[in-house]
Amino acid sequence: MGRDQVLTEEVVDAMIANGDTIVIFQDYVLRLNSWLALHPGGSLAILHMVGRDATNEITA
Repeated sequence: MGRDQVLTEEVVDAMIANGDTIVIFQDYVLRLNSWLALHPGGSLAILHMVGRDATNEITA
């Protein structure tokens, strides 16, 4: 998928169903699969936000 592409809720749901680690940040869909192992707070800090708006958590 290209940058600045509008994704429907169904497409995002399908990505999550296929195992992608997807969060929403300021109206952008972020696929964080490769970031899971690198996150300084551990993967659970990301995994609990899959499919949700993580803007407040990211900017806190």
